[in-house]
Amino acid sequence: MTTLVKKTTRARLAGFVAAAIAVLALPACANPTTSAVSPSVAEPSPSNSLLPRTAVVPLPDIQSLFPDLTQEADMGWNPTASGDPLATRSVAFTNNDGSKKVTVSTDAYADADAAAAGYQKAVQLSRDVPGFTSVPVPSMGEQVFAGSVTQGAGTHVGIGVLDGKLVLGATTAGYDATPENIAKLVALMQAEIALAKSR
Repeated sequence: MTTLVKKTTRARLAGFVAAAIAVLALPACANPTTSAVSPSVAEPSPSNSLLPRTAVVPLPDIQSLFPDLTQEADMGWNPTASGDPLATRSVAFTNNDGSKKVTVSTDAYADADAAAAGYQKAVQLSRDVPGFTSVPVPSMGEQVFAGSVTQGAGTHVGIGVLDGKLVLGATTAGYDATPENIAKLVALMQAEIALAKSR
């Protein structure tokens, strides 16, 4: 595989994560994609800031749905945020050996138009990922988009939600795309939306 093909694949996978919420869930996104490779993926700048840690659901809420997840890594800035958010927060939750992960993120934009533009870019990048399959989920927020990708032995399922000035997301890695696991991810996304609206 050439370097160019690898970079193109990383950019597409980063887009899927952004639409799904985001966050380093796909192996190719272990190193954040730079804006030179994918201009739709945001890069933090001095004007960007972090949302408080309380912008993302805590570990006990995650464990109520995914009891095998035992630890969290506050990742700070969401490297897969699409467009130009003012502030973001991304947190990954894993099991003891790191073979399973759920990542949750919230991205705040200056206005609803900027949020919608970032969301739509992420949706388009997701649809372009090889092997992407749409996943039906109930209506949430103003718009919702969900899908799964299986590459090699890894399956990733993600949900992205546009709600006013926010783009919220949740992604699983290491879980099969079963109706039960998708229902858990939906419940998690609903909890994240409720948390965002309560702030």
